Amino acid sequence: MYVATTGIHAHFAHHVRGHAGPCISVHGHTWKLEVSMQAKTLDKEGFVVDFDLLHERVLVPVHQLLDHSLAIGETTWSETRALLAPLGEALVASRRETMGNLGTPQPSLSGELGGARNEHPGGIKIAVFPFTPTSERLAEWLYRVAESAFADDRVSVARARVYESLHPSESIGEFVG
Repeated sequence: MYVATTGIHAHFAHHVRGHAGPCISVHGHTWKLEVSMQAKTLDKEGFVVDFDLLHERVLVPVHQLLDHSLAIGETTWSETRALLAPLGEALVASRRETMGNLGTPQPSLSGELGGARNEHPGGIKIAVFPFTPTSERLAEWLYRVAESAFADDRVSVARARVYESLHPSESIGEFVG
């Protein structure tokens, strides 16, 4: 079995709904999202999946969705969206002090990706998932996104890994189908 693995780093915050410990607070990480594809045979060019295609179809949209966002679940979004709009407006308005204007909206995903989407209350970037975004759930979501983009008779997803923290120690959520 051949396995090809690639990943991407993204900086984003999240909130773990109902968490008994400190993850109840909004907090951020530098995350690494990694996908491994597998095949018993290589394609005509000698690849399981061309890394450029895996980046284009999976990792770039994932980065657009998540980078510099607050990742929350749909329930939290529905309960806090009205509160996030004035907060977003106040945060974005601080650009007037340094830039003299509100600047350019940050890049985000257009549409949905595996049931997740971007919202922009008051101009800040929120990634809304149909679940509470823990590392384990994000790993399964990433697996399903890669599966929908590439799985066929030759290629399948071997695993998806989400590194929630890299330093001082690694904390990893993984999904294997």
